Amino acid sequence: MAKKRSASNTTQSVSLVWTEDMDRILINAFIHEQSIGNRPNGSFSTQAYDNIVKELQDAFPDKSVDKDKVKNRIKYLKKGFGACYDIFKNASSGFSWSPHTKMWDAEPGAWATFIQSYTQAKEWMNKPIPYYESLRQLYGKDRANGDIFETPAEMRQRLSQQMGVAEGDVIANIDRMATQNGATREIDDDNINSSLEVNKKHKTYKEEVQEKLLKGIESVSDAITKSTDALVKAHTAKISMPASEIYKHVNELCLDPLDKRSAYRFLTENENVLEMVLGYPIEERKEFLMDILPRY
Repeated sequence: MAKKRSASNTTQSVSLVWTEDMDRILINAFIHEQSIGNRPNGSFSTQAYDNIVKELQDAFPDKSVDKDKVKNRIKYLKKGFGACYDIFKNASSGFSWSPHTKMWDAEPGAWATFIQSYTQAKEWMNKPIPYYESLRQLYGKDRANGDIFETPAEMRQRLSQQMGVAEGDVIANIDRMATQNGATREIDDDNINSSLEVNKKHKTYKEEVQEKLLKGIESVSDAITKSTDALVKAHTAKISMPASEIYKHVNELCLDPLDKRSAYRFLTENENVLEMVLGYPIEERKEFLMDILPRY
């Protein structure tokens, strides 16, 4: 007779309640990993996730933080940002996100006009979205380009749900449906010696799709290589502003000594972030910088 497993031997997943402070450190950690090159080809590396998990564990030793929870949380935050961004990218210049209220701000008349065209905007009149600018730094470019990244696993899952079959049967099911509908094409095999009888081969729809995918992958690979080279050059480029001038700007914000050192180091290493910070209104610049500042 089998013995019942005792409760002490049962491994249970410990739920994690994320706080706003945890979200801040999480997002800043992702921005930092991106700035040091740990997001090649648009995807964060294993090393990036390891670094982020360690940073959160060090900051919150009483919390059960692991890689899966980090991935799930950033996915959740990205989804909320995407929904908001897709609406307000169409807003007029009268709209702005406030780092103080963490909400979108506009005159009542501008809201009324905008909601007439985009009814979903109404829920954001009184709904905060913390760290919007920081999330835009991570994902705004993808949203602006209409690039919704989908991993192969997510693609198989989506096709599986759409076709009503197991993920492993997706390709096989495509081939079966194509064969049933006569979706084949005859081609001559030019590689066979002319003295031999030339046989015709039937190419299935699946094979045609695979050929197109391979050609697409080659094109994407070339584009990735070019963009990677550009990113490397951008990351290795020297900052045009002298370090003494950067320190002057940091010193004007009246930060505490630890934050001042972190801000100086971060801005001298990231020219694009420096330009973004200096472009922010001076009266809100300190809070904006603290939102995106990674903790070293």
